[in-house]
Formats: sequence, structure tokens, C-alpha cells
Amino acid sequence: MEKDDLIKKLEETSLPKIEIKSHKERLNSVLMKKYSPERKKAEVFNIFRKLVPVGAIAVILFFFIFNNLNSPRYNLAKAKEIALQNNEIKNWLQQGSTIKDIELVDGRAYVLIEPPEAKKQEKEPMPASLKSEGAFQESEKIKENFRGALAEVNIKERKILNIEKLAPAAIDLIQSKKDKALDIANKSQEVQEKIPKEAEVLNINVHTPKFRLSKEGDYVSAIPETETEEKASIIYQFDENQCEGKIDLNKERMEELNCLKEINKDATSE
Repeated sequence: MEKDDLIKKLEETSLPKIEIKSHKERLNSVLMKKYSPERKKAEVFNIFRKLVPVGAIAVILFFFIFNNLNSPRYNLAKAKEIALQNNEIKNWLQQGSTIKDIELVDGRAYVLIEPPEAKKQEKEPMPASLKSEGAFQESEKIKENFRGALAEVNIKERKILNIEKLAPAAIDLIQSKKDKALDIANKSQEVQEKIPKEAEVLNINVHTPKFRLSKEGDYVSAIPETETEEKASIIYQFDENQCEGKIDLNKERMEELNCLKEINKDATSE
């Protein structure tokens, strides 16, 4: 047989498929040992990769809730809610008072309650004698009414620690304004000319002072606001006449003085 014929015959010959069972089992064992750790790591990584977004969302939510629970806005709202649960404060608010301001200091809140605005200035009878020396004493004490309060709130324990009424401070300020008004009136040339020395002061009327919160370090207090325009009025009684003087406390002057006798005379002439 020629060489070329032999090569051609061998190329066309189909060899039988040989499958050795033990060889396959051995090969499988080797592959498992070699690639099993990597496969396990890959599976763990895939699980972790799936859990990462969930964990990230949980962390974000935690910080969001934590920051909100400790944010000033949340604590202010919480302090107000605690204050509103107090019967005394609730009663003041029902009568027209308002929560004017809240300050936060180290887990505590200071709540300033402001009294309602008076629609009309009440004229309290305070008879006294007007002397040339300017001596003036009230014969009646100022009525005990609500003039504001400062409540200290423990936010964590959700309770009111203390409520300080501002009436004593307000009364002192009112008295100081009245003394100033009387002193200005006594020095007024118009009063000296029209009001006799024996005239009686029926009333000195001033605005009720307002307060604001002042924070210095860890200390919070209620202090009086500076008023841009402070007015007062004083009522005199003598014989059958009454006179009212209007006073500018800032400029320290008597703006006008009107007497009922003069008013009636003008009305009659018309």
C-alpha cells in the first residue's frame, strides 16, 4: 500500500469514544477542591452586595431620625407640647395669653408666656395728693393679675421643672414708669399753671411692660423689652373739674393737657 493511501485511510478512520468513569470522578474532585472556596466567596459577595443597599438605607434612615429627634425645631415643638399639657399654662392661654418665645439650653427649654394685649387701658382708682415737691404715693396696691411667666421644661423627662411669674418684675417696672410720668408732669409749666397744688391724682396710666428671653451661656432669663415709644397719661381731680395730661416718657415731656371745664366751655360756645 502506498504511503499516501495509508495516510488517507487513517484520516478517514473513526476512533471509538473512550469514557473512563474513574477519570471523570477524579477530575470532578480536583475541580471542586480547587474552585470551591472561590465559589463560596463569590456567593457570600453576591449576598453582601444585595444587602448593601438595604443596609445603606437603614443607616440613612437612622441618622435622619436621630438628627430630627435632636434638631432644634423638633425640641422646640416638643417643649411647646409639654408646656401645653400644664393646666396653669393652658388656663393662661385660654384667657388670651400666648407663647411668645422658647430658648433651648442643654436638654432644657425656657418658655416665655406673654399676657393678652389689653384692648383698653384700665383706669385703676389711685387717689393721692399732688404736692409741689412732687411727692406721690399710691393708696392701693396694683391688682394681682397675670403679667407673664417663664416656664422651665425638661424635654427628656417631659415635665415642667419650674414656672416663674413675672408679675413682681412687671409691677416694679410699672411703678417706675408712673414715678417718671409724675415727675415729668410736676416739672411741666402747663401743669404748674393750670393744676392747683391741692389737686388729687386719680390715676396714672402706663403700658404694661413686655418681656423677651435673653440667653447668656447656659443661663436664660426674661428681661423687659426696650420700647420705641412709651406713653403715659395722668388724671387730676380738683373742685368739679378733671384734667388729663398725656406724657411722652421717651422725650420726657408733657404733650398736652386737657381739662373737662375747657372742653365743656368749647362745646357750649359751638
